[in-house]
Amino acid sequence: MAAINIKIDDVLKDAGDEVLREQGLNTTQAITLFWQYLVQHRRLPFIAETRLFTATDLTLAIATQYGDTLNQLHKIQGMLNSDGAEFAEFTAAKLDLSRQAAAIQQNGWRLESLPDDNDISAPARRMLPRINYHLTGCDFALSDLPAELPVPTRMANEFGISLKAFETEFARLKSVLTNTGLLARPAPAREFVYRGENVTVSVVQPEDYQHGAWLVRMEAKSLDRENALEDAALAFPAQESRVFLPGTVYGKAVRNAQTGKYEMGFTFLSGVSEFHMYSSGHEENDNPTSADQVAASLAVTVDEYLRVLLHDMSEQN
Repeated sequence: MAAINIKIDDVLKDAGDEVLREQGLNTTQAITLFWQYLVQHRRLPFIAETRLFTATDLTLAIATQYGDTLNQLHKIQGMLNSDGAEFAEFTAAKLDLSRQAAAIQQNGWRLESLPDDNDISAPARRMLPRINYHLTGCDFALSDLPAELPVPTRMANEFGISLKAFETEFARLKSVLTNTGLLARPAPAREFVYRGENVTVSVVQPEDYQHGAWLVRMEAKSLDRENALEDAALAFPAQESRVFLPGTVYGKAVRNAQTGKYEMGFTFLSGVSEFHMYSSGHEENDNPTSADQVAASLAVTVDEYLRVLLHDMSEQN
């Protein structure tokens, strides 16, 4: 019989021995099982890394992977909506999506085996399975591809529904990571903040934004206001020489009371709304509507919506 002599940190050995006792094994039995696995599978039973990842590390890594995957999903959606997409290019994009989803799943398995190491990251960690559920839905919707494009309408619709849900949940994850300080906000070159009765509005111009382009972020000031705004569909206030452009997550069709037509407005997710603003018709330095005026006007728009909503709710009760 061969003998193996190894040196190991005392604290690590004691902790490992405790786990082995819980499994009803001793050190010799555990090493024998390890060697048997190596012989049978010709590989290690775990991922060998020089760095030990914490639960927070993996949570942030998976969030980054979700961001990369969202770009891939948008690429595929563009192909679904294009008349000139090549089938070979589409299938390659679908294969890349499946590979990205598999890599996220692998990190998810690794995360499941780790205890929470940071109370701040725990809320974000709990959100990951739900986001992965919608990502799996996107991948599964395209699992039975036809031999050529275009794909059936039913398949495209199922993909679009799962993509919308993925975008919504991923936006919520980013908000949680940002609000807890785990995900840094872009450093603004200029920033205007208006603290209204119900929301705080910040209009910032990050360093990598072009002159005249701004990022607008609104955040509810309390949990009851967050809940009241969850189903809001608000029209942008008319601002001279200003154009608003919400993303797909925070954009919502709303009927303009003055024109009677539907236009793109904005909504809130988990008490947060975010969109872009641009200068139109004037140079930014000569724009008649300043960024702080825009922030104040947006806050008033939300205040008025909540005033009417709460009044109607009180009458119903």
